[in-house]
Amino acid sequence: MAATENSIILWGAISLRALRVHWALHELGLAYEFRPIQSRTGETLTAEYSGHNPKQKIPCLQDGDFTLTESPAIVNYLFNAYGAGTDVYRPQSAAEQARADEWSYFAMMELDAHSLYLIRRHKFLPEIYGASPIAVASAEEYCLKQINAVAPAIAEIEAYIFGDKLSAADILLATTLNFAERYEVELPESCRAYRDRAYARPAFLSANARNEDLGENLNGS
Repeated sequence: MAATENSIILWGAISLRALRVHWALHELGLAYEFRPIQSRTGETLTAEYSGHNPKQKIPCLQDGDFTLTESPAIVNYLFNAYGAGTDVYRPQSAAEQARADEWSYFAMMELDAHSLYLIRRHKFLPEIYGASPIAVASAEEYCLKQINAVAPAIAEIEAYIFGDKLSAADILLATTLNFAERYEVELPESCRAYRDRAYARPAFLSANARNEDLGENLNGS
């Protein structure tokens, strides 16, 4: 499958979850149209956007007639659909896919959904979701416990999870570790070093700049 000019449209700006998709698009060198809507601005509630994503959250990717939501699903789709012949890593066996899934599900479930989202809501957005200091303290303790559990394995990683090439799982793990530090969970040195390597990539830097650009209808990668 080959992306044609403006065949890919990405809805979503500023958020961590939108950043993951921008990063995948930039790693793959794909041109895309950017619709920089944000959460909690009313932009996700319009009839047009709700037609693409009834959940009314970002990001949302349109690739021709195919529409997909949920950042992990989108990142994996892009790597699988467009990664052949590029300098990214794609699993080549059931065991490799299972290992990638293990890291991805850990980042998305044990860290992002289970603990970090609670911290974000009830510590940093209490005016919207209400303060809940006991729940926040429990979530922080759990998040750090889980990060410390994988820190020795991350210390063994010389570049990325599968070697010198970045995988979709790396995008999910690195962004989630950064999410943790942003919300005041102290990362072990091995996790910071791994995150820093990933975040130093030119594709990440250009994707991060694009994610933060709120200009309208910007085309190209």
